[in-house]
Amino acid sequence: MSVFKVALAAGVAGAALAAQPAGAVITTFATFSVPNANANFRFVNTGNSSVRTTDATYYTTATKTATTPGTALVRFSFLQPQFAAYVTNTTAAFTLNGTVAKNSTVTNTAGFLLQQGVSGSFSFLSTTAITVGGPLFIPHTYAAGSNLLSGTFSKGVIGGSGSSGSESDSNVAPGSMVTFTSDFLDFTPTVERDLSLALSSIVPSLSQHAGVNRALSTFRAVAGGQFSSDPAPLINGIVVVPEPGVWVLMIAGFGLVGVSTRRRGGVVAA
Repeated sequence: MSVFKVALAAGVAGAALAAQPAGAVITTFATFSVPNANANFRFVNTGNSSVRTTDATYYTTATKTATTPGTALVRFSFLQPQFAAYVTNTTAAFTLNGTVAKNSTVTNTAGFLLQQGVSGSFSFLSTTAITVGGPLFIPHTYAAGSNLLSGTFSKGVIGGSGSSGSESDSNVAPGSMVTFTSDFLDFTPTVERDLSLALSSIVPSLSQHAGVNRALSTFRAVAGGQFSSDPAPLINGIVVVPEPGVWVLMIAGFGLVGVSTRRRGGVVAA
């Protein structure tokens, strides 16, 4: 499925762009998609209180009709060339849980609904052991249940119109926070971290809740997505092994350095 970011309201997008460091190069390092057309995302708004605390939440569901939080099976991929042979369309257990900040209302701009004040957490865990090796890695096995990618976020947005939308967040937006952790990748050098979940097949179509809390109305959707950072994360805990041809060149280079050193050592000043 295609993954995209729905344009944010002008004020939010403008603030995020203003905070983005000059020369930033955002690299998408991971994506996920749904192996079928079944809904795996549910937004719930009971609309029972004027001060919202728990009446607007969202979560992944194990089935398309489940009414409680669960784990959804998705296809997860790392986009780094080093991992392409090992983690591409890998089945992963996806969980997502979030809330909408109290008193956060929906804005409606020409039919585009924008729900701000969104916070939550997510995780993708491997369902089987993953072994990396070959010419690039010293053989290493990640056990089933390893953390492919997990994270937290705050002050994100859910926006869209009709049957499609997105949830997105970036840590460069004012007051926002995005964290990533992984058994496979090291995010220590990253300055900017972004997430974008594409929401498709939304049922019923997006609408503003008519109750006093003014959050989005309850809906289900199919969620896929992508994750990005600047700079790209590093490969975590794996020693890269040079290919045989590289070893030959390195050994030959060391030999030439040795010969050159001996020759220089034998030169006697006149």
